[in-house]
Amino acid sequence: MPRLRRLIAVLALAALAAPFLRADTTAPREDALKAIVADQNALFTKAEAQGDALDLDNFQSQLQQICRRYDALIAVHKNYAPAYVAYGMLLTKAGMRKEGVAHMFKANELDSRIPLVKNQLGNYYAEEGKPVEALVFFTAASDLEPKEPLYHYQIGNLLCEGAEDFLATGNWTRSKLDETMQDAFEQAMNLSPGDWRYAYRYGLSFYDLATPEWEAALQFWRDFEKKLSPGIEQQTCRLHQARVLVEMRRLDEARAALATVTASELVRQRVEIEKKLAGAAARATNPNIVVTSGTVGPPAEEKPPAEAAQPAPAAGATGTASSQP
Repeated sequence: MPRLRRLIAVLALAALAAPFLRADTTAPREDALKAIVADQNALFTKAEAQGDALDLDNFQSQLQQICRRYDALIAVHKNYAPAYVAYGMLLTKAGMRKEGVAHMFKANELDSRIPLVKNQLGNYYAEEGKPVEALVFFTAASDLEPKEPLYHYQIGNLLCEGAEDFLATGNWTRSKLDETMQDAFEQAMNLSPGDWRYAYRYGLSFYDLATPEWEAALQFWRDFEKKLSPGIEQQTCRLHQARVLVEMRRLDEARAALATVTASELVRQRVEIEKKLAGAAARATNPNIVVTSGTVGPPAEEKPPAEAAQPAPAAGATGTASSQP
């Protein structure tokens, strides 16, 4: 809901300048914070449910009250780290990234053993284009809460996206980076066996390896297929099996796998892999042939373009689809 998100950002900014309310000194600070967070969650849940029918004036009033309550709580309990964490999360959600991060840094200063804070600061450095610094915080988060799959996922994703930065430090070899990256994705998958998104990302990690492990990749996609529902979910896995089989030059098996992919939602991905298959078949016949964008042509000095995008997760797969788990 773009309009609601824009409104939240504006209102939260105005709320920061609002006068403090008197803190409720009769209630323990923990109870006061729980009450604020409960009211905050209820407000956003109701707003999302109302959609375009949202009463903007009423929403504005309630959000201002919540921000004032945070300000009042922090004014009295200046060293209460959880209050900074909760308020920082709200500000970040409202689009006030700078202010939200400032609260997270304050929380980390007060209590250095909050994994959520480490994760948020890792996100901040990653978004700032500083993956080496981000890894310090993501690693700290996973050390503090080793059974949380998200933190392992964050490490794997960061090593994948920031590979060149890590290699440039001289502290990593490509083989060590790939091993650590894939281990992180595998840990995330194993810690949350019911969440297909972590398993899917682990499967994709085989394409990120500098030294491919196609046999292991093929086995993963075949095993993963058995855990999914018939239809588009299983057919997505067969697309990956076909892609891996092409890489392994097992072209007849790749054709057989592609023949089972009939979902209209997967036509584009199937066509891309069919192009790879045609190119591989042409090269098998004539090694001097160069394949560019799926079209067979004569030898050329130019390198072929990067591989096409990988098939996306099936929209109907179990779990809530998102760009990041």
